[in-house]
Amino acid sequence: MENIYKVILEETLAGYWDCYLREDRVIYSSAFKNIFGYEEDELPNTTETWANLIVPEDRPRMDECLKQHYESHGEKPFNIDVRYTHKNGSIIWINSTGRVIEWDNEEPVRMVGCHIDISDKKLTEQTLEISEETFRNAFEYSPIGMVLVSVEGKFLKVNKSVCDMLGYTADELITKTFQQITHPEDLEADLTLLQKTLNKEINGYQLEKRYLKKDGGVIWSLLNVGIVRDKAEVPLYFVSQLKDITGRKQAEAKLKESERRWIFASEGSGGGIWDLDLVNNTVFHSKQCLSMIGLEENEFSNIPGQWTNRVHPDDRDKYVADVRAYINGESDFYSNQHRVMCKDGTYKWVLDRGKVIEYDANNRPARIIGTHTDITEQKEQEQRLRETLEVISGQNNRLLNFAYIVSHNLRTHASNFKMLMDVLTDPVTNETEKQELSTHLAKVSEQLNETITNLNEVVSIQTNLNIQTARVNLLNYFNRAIALLANDIKAWDVDIENLIPAECSLIHSPAYLESIIFNLISNAIKYRTAIARPKITLSYFKDADEREGFIVADNGIGIDLQKHGTDLFGMYKTFNGNRDAKGIGLFITKNQIEALGGKIEVESQLGKGTTFKVYLT
Repeated sequence: MENIYKVILEETLAGYWDCYLREDRVIYSSAFKNIFGYEEDELPNTTETWANLIVPEDRPRMDECLKQHYESHGEKPFNIDVRYTHKNGSIIWINSTGRVIEWDNEEPVRMVGCHIDISDKKLTEQTLEISEETFRNAFEYSPIGMVLVSVEGKFLKVNKSVCDMLGYTADELITKTFQQITHPEDLEADLTLLQKTLNKEINGYQLEKRYLKKDGGVIWSLLNVGIVRDKAEVPLYFVSQLKDITGRKQAEAKLKESERRWIFASEGSGGGIWDLDLVNNTVFHSKQCLSMIGLEENEFSNIPGQWTNRVHPDDRDKYVADVRAYINGESDFYSNQHRVMCKDGTYKWVLDRGKVIEYDANNRPARIIGTHTDITEQKEQEQRLRETLEVISGQNNRLLNFAYIVSHNLRTHASNFKMLMDVLTDPVTNETEKQELSTHLAKVSEQLNETITNLNEVVSIQTNLNIQTARVNLLNYFNRAIALLANDIKAWDVDIENLIPAECSLIHSPAYLESIIFNLISNAIKYRTAIARPKITLSYFKDADEREGFIVADNGIGIDLQKHGTDLFGMYKTFNGNRDAKGIGLFITKNQIEALGGKIEVESQLGKGTTFKVYLT
């Protein structure tokens, strides 16, 4: 029979034990050991095993329960819930039940019992206890009025906040129904929603309604109602929350009156009014707002998006982004300037401003009102001012370029003159050499005269708004630059590969073009390589957009663009430690190119050379 009991215990997942008290010997079943995560041979059969498993804080309770069982000679049962330590270190709850089955007079000799793991049950009880306590605290101490209402409308339980709100004591409210203290004009709407909740048409509802206070006063409340049902889905009671919104309602009433006056004043001053209802997804545009773009009131509905569709495509993304940012609380105010299409297809500039005047229960914007002001004339004046400033800026740049051309180009010619004159006056120069130098002098003189002529043209340009241009042969200007730099080319044995087509001609400023080409070729010579023969390749291009220009590529020392890329065309910026570098050539070149709508691009690697691509048109 005893074995049968053991089998039953094992099948019910209970671990049994059999303790021989005088021998300090305990027989633990396999299920007992498995409860704590141990195998059959891992726990010794002694009372010390039991003592080591129990959580120390629970040991006194266990000992006291055992003592009472012994002293009462078994009349007081041994049954207790205590905590034990699992093999994995976790804590488990165990219900321990036992009974002394053999006595020697008053001394217990043998005791049997079982252990059942009740951890899940304990967790459920603790969770429920916490949940109930949390609900009680939330109910009693909530700053919002909370009530439990029967399905008939009678108050079952009320908290302090709702009593303070209505001026009744808890005992007084318990004797009433919500129907008795609801304003008559709001009762029907409340009862309708209540019935829909009972019929499971809705899960609950929210309503703004008025209540009658004990002193006869009226308050506005935001009411939230939910329903509690039993397992059979039978309604038990309603849980209601009441938030006093009397102050807000009074403010809204004042605001509406203020809005009426504001709209009247705004319309009188020529501005238009719009009113966006985010709750109902509608928008109102005043008559003045629509007449601003040539529309009548019957030509514009209250569906949002129509105004957005008329906003100029280039302005629409920012307009929408600004509105959304304000609604989402990402900006403190809404203001946007955009162009909007009129009925006749033209565009007007509008200054659009708005402000939230109502919020919903979640403190999200519910209503925004704003104004539209026609600023087309102001925008046109701004555009004229910008154009004037651009003209002045362009003229200043051209004057600056002219000063640089004078100092840079004339210095080159003067330097060549000095060098040639020094050689001519040198006593060791023979007649043949003097004859050759005289030829060079004539050529330099001719080029200087041409440069001065071009500079004179630049001077006359400064009195006009447009740079004077002419059709020029690109190859001729490259040949002139090569001739001007002939001494340096010969001295450094520079290989010039000139691929410019002879027939290539385009419209450009002669003075600027001479300076641009000369600067780029002279730089290529100046920053030549020392480990190979210097080579400069000159070529022409015309891209898919019909833009024309030229390329100057060399095999020189190169430029570290990662380090100097942003400063490459800056004034007085030098990069290679050359004593003769003044950091002005590339600055001049870039300004001259851009003055006529061109651009310059550069590719370079240290030790491999540099390529300048110049768009002249």
